Amino acid sequence: MKTLLSGFPVTVKQPLQWGEMDMHNHVNNVWFFRYIENARIAYYEKIKKYEFENETGISFILASATCQYLSSLTYPDTVIAGARMETIDKDSAILGYRLASSKNKRLAATAQTTIVSYNFTENKKVPFPNELKRRIIKLENKTF
Repeated sequence: MKTLLSGFPVTVKQPLQWGEMDMHNHVNNVWFFRYIENARIAYYEKIKKYEFENETGISFILASATCQYLSSLTYPDTVIAGARMETIDKDSAILGYRLASSKNKRLAATAQTTIVSYNFTENKKVPFPNELKRRIIKLENKTF
């Protein structure tokens, strides 16, 4: 599993639930976005994004999300969702994800989300915060 999630500094283990499966006896595609969301939130917690948001009013809004399904997930299993920052631009960034099946020892999906820096006090897009970029560089141990 380590090689499947190599380079992903944040991982979240999520046991699959019976109710996440659909009539074809595999996890419905919409749940993959839940697993990705949980990894994104864990990433935000690692960089203390919520504390920064409370202090400044600046946070992120989700601009887009894509997912490439590689293999099915079935109950019982545990999916491990990995998250990493792929790019940081002037006012946005792309987070990358991998979803891995513990039972099958293979990737179930890869995904990306684009986030945009947003000042909720002023209701407008703003440059990507240098302080959050600094925290991301420290977490990822790489520059952007």
